Amino acid sequence: MIIECHTHLSQFRHERHTFSQIPDSVPADMKRLAIGMVLVYPDTEPASKLPDLESTREVVSGRPQLGMLGTARIPTLQAACVHRLEVLAGEGNIVGVRLYPGFETFYPNDEQCQPISELCLRHNLPVVCHSGESMNESWREKYNHPDEIAKVAERFPALKVIIAHFSQPNLAACRGAVLACPNVHADIPGLIHPEVVQRCGQEAILQNLECVATRQAEKILFGSDWPICDVEAHLRLVAGLPIPDKAKDLILFQNAERVFGLRTAW
Repeated sequence: MIIECHTHLSQFRHERHTFSQIPDSVPADMKRLAIGMVLVYPDTEPASKLPDLESTREVVSGRPQLGMLGTARIPTLQAACVHRLEVLAGEGNIVGVRLYPGFETFYPNDEQCQPISELCLRHNLPVVCHSGESMNESWREKYNHPDEIAKVAERFPALKVIIAHFSQPNLAACRGAVLACPNVHADIPGLIHPEVVQRCGQEAILQNLECVATRQAEKILFGSDWPICDVEAHLRLVAGLPIPDKAKDLILFQNAERVFGLRTAW
């Protein structure tokens, strides 16, 4: 079985659907692709095509095949938001917290992020940091560069930290941070998207991913960024890695079980 760690209930390609209708198309795809659980990320932007924290909670509730992460808008972070995440974490309704440096102008190691890091530590949850390309504006990448995310991991060595999107196009920097920091992981959504392949080069993508997968497969998490990106293409990416099947199992589901603390049925 597979755990899909990085999706959005996006109205991209589902323009005529409400947020609550989008998951109705997921079960058939999950069964066909042997996906046992899907993790959903809320958005922090107002008037977004993605649901916010509370809307995501409403959609995921009652759907055991879906899990969710919490999120917070860091530049305007209020105590009430931290408290809400604390309640959701205590109830077991979130399995991590997603932050959006780059989309928002803050560094992951800024003091304003400390309440989120401490919350995740209290509940043994990972913090997932958006990394790499952001709104096609390269100046934003300084906020989410792997070196900046690694500072959080060094400051909180017991905190589980995930660099999202393998920080494309900063692939080598992501590779270095993951290999150097015991508590830093990376997920792979979007790596096989045609625009990403054109931007980074397929050889560079494969070389950097293979390097980590060969040396520390326990640090990589499977995800696709559905519905923007193709789930099957990302499964083929993992299947084609020159690593043992046991290492592929780590990437496809075992790492997610451990890092997100998931209780799966298999």
